[in-house]
Order: sequence, then structure tokens, then C-alpha cells
Amino acid sequence: MRARLWVRDTQRECAQALSPPSRAVVSPDDAFDDAVKSGDWATAATSLANLALPATKLAPLTIDQLRSLQDAVTRARSVLGGAGTVVQVAIAVELRDKGVPAAKVAPGTAFGTLETRVDESIDGDRATGTWFTYKINISFTPDTAVVNADEIAFIQTVRLVETASGCNKDPEATNQKRQTPSATSVDRLSGKKQGWYGMKDDGTGSPQLTAWRRRAPATPATMADRSSWNQPDTTWQFEAMAVCRSGADAGKVYAAVTWGFTVDADLKLTELPPTVTNKQSAEATVAVGKWNDQAAGSPFHRNAQGQVSLPALR
Repeated sequence: MRARLWVRDTQRECAQALSPPSRAVVSPDDAFDDAVKSGDWATAATSLANLALPATKLAPLTIDQLRSLQDAVTRARSVLGGAGTVVQVAIAVELRDKGVPAAKVAPGTAFGTLETRVDESIDGDRATGTWFTYKINISFTPDTAVVNADEIAFIQTVRLVETASGCNKDPEATNQKRQTPSATSVDRLSGKKQGWYGMKDDGTGSPQLTAWRRRAPATPATMADRSSWNQPDTTWQFEAMAVCRSGADAGKVYAAVTWGFTVDADLKLTELPPTVTNKQSAEATVAVGKWNDQAAGSPFHRNAQGQVSLPALR
């Protein structure tokens, strides 16, 4: 009996020795502080939403930090629910307390006004072979008192995937060569040198793009995108960014908007409501880097001969 008990006790001691040490539970308060220090705004947003009094954590943040947090909460709105709304209001109040005018508190308003207009949203019909169509117009009117740009245009990313699996459905071979692991890429047709949406190879505009220029400040930067196909069960996600193309602010993102739609098995559209943010997503930053890698890489894999690099986004 003693030997048996000794074996059992020894086994228990070994099991205890091999057990992983218990991890200290991190409070939402500490998790928020740690996330702010590391610049992990997604975690900061969820941690703040779990606090009873989120507004008490905002006073030490700078205006830029508040804008980053505002974007994270905006992107997580469907997950955060009512708590996210409370945090957004608290951020708006803190921005006002720091001297931000009321007209510049909302996401995407710091440097001007970004607007969207959906002109077409037409279901397809598999029985008749009719394609679905979705057309959007996006404009950005800069505040010339705060932007230091000579020209502003748009960079757009696209993610076209099968809804159920997330597998790529973008047919453009050159797009596939520069996709992120999540199948996002700079939205340009094969054969185009410029990464700027709708821009001709010589750097001028087109029916899809009008750049803003300081010499004609009354004309906003505008872009138009019309998507149409007969591919069912797909998700179309876009992120359009108003970016300084030339001037001291070159590469600076003034505002961004995500938009898109899903298509079901019968080619019926469901809109993904346009959502405006202050800055681009991390995914868009990676996609622009992939465009630039493609431009600097093998001529056989480029979007076009003479493919032009984009500025690093900031």
C-alpha cells in the first residue's frame, strides 16, 4: 500500500511540475493601456468597450491617437454593438475637448469632406443571363487650409472572393501576382502602368478619375467604379483612399472609405454600406507595398511594362 501511495504521490507531483504556470488575468483597463503603447488599436477598441466608464481612459491620448482609435471602433462596429456607439460618442467628446471643431470630429473629416453616391444597384438574373451591376461615385473635397498638396487622387484596393470559402475569384492574373494573403490587391486592370485608380499611363485623368489640383481648388477629386459580372456566391470588398499624389504631403491619406456588396446564388445584390475612416486599413497598406514589389520585380510579372510605384502610405 505504501509503495502504491508513493507512486501516486510521485505522479501527482510530476503532473503539478509539468502543468503550465497559470496566467495572470489582464483587466480591460490594463489591456487598453498595453494596446495603446504598442499601437494595437483593434485591441484597444475592444478593451475600451468592455470598460464601464470608457471616457476616463481618453484624456491622455493625442488627437492622432484618438483618430486611430476612432477608426478601430468604426471597423469593429458590428462586433461591439451598443458599447461601440458609447465609445464613439466618448471619442467625439474628447476630440471636441481637445479643440477639434465640430465639423471635423466625424471619421474622415480632418482634412476635408469625402462623399459617396450609389448610382446603380441592379440584380442579375441567371435564367436570362443578365449580369448584376453596381456603380458608385466617390468624391473628396480637401480643406485647403490644412492639406499641403498640389494634387490629390485615389488609390483603391479590391478583394473579390467566394463568399463561403474566402477563395480568390479575381480573374486578373496580374492582380493575383500582387495579392496579399487575404486576396486583396491594388485595383488596376492588367496593362495599366499607374497604381492610381482610373489614371491613364501618362498620369492624366479619365472618365473614371478627376484629380484635385491646387490650381483649380473648386473641383473635387472624384472617382467612379462600375462593377458588373455574372459570378454568383461572391463578396466584393473595396477600399478607396484619397491620397496626396504630389506636394509636401505626398503619400498622405486624407480619408478612406470601404464599400462593396455580396452576390447570392441567384445574382441578387446585398450592399455593404460605405464606411468612412480617417486612415487606410493595415490590409490596404500591405496591398500598396505588394504593388510596389511588383513594379520593382520581374518584368514578366508586372502589371505593365514601365509599371510605376506608388508612394508609401502615411
